[in-house]
Amino acid sequence: MATKKLTTLGPKGKGAMDTAKWALPLLLAAGRWVSANPEILARVKDQIAQLTTARTSTADGVLETISVLRGNVDYLANSADDERETHLAQDWAKRLDRCEQAALLLKAPGAPRKERKALKKRIDALRSEIIAAFIAEQGEDAQSPSR
Repeated sequence: MATKKLTTLGPKGKGAMDTAKWALPLLLAAGRWVSANPEILARVKDQIAQLTTARTSTADGVLETISVLRGNVDYLANSADDERETHLAQDWAKRLDRCEQAALLLKAPGAPRKERKALKKRIDALRSEIIAAFIAEQGEDAQSPSR
């Protein structure tokens, strides 16, 4: 039996797969608002494009991702419709602050790989939560005649 060598994904392929893991479910969830308000798709695609350029495997990439997510959290805080949404935005802002502090510490030479991976995991989870809320709020704001 002949063995066949499997090819692996290169850095660009891995990045595309990572992006697809968190971005595609969010875009599919936004489908109901996009059909009625195509401008939402443009805003969401812009946010996803900004987030995919930053590699969360590096401290600088984490800081860049945090910067983009702060803009989303600011939008969510400003357009909060109730106490729950306000509280969520405040919680995300605090979590982003902690992640930013950790990223700054991990920029130092000799930072443990285990801690970098843990921070990447936290940022990836935060990114998914915040972008999902951002998409939902964009849809709500597009449907609301007062905004």
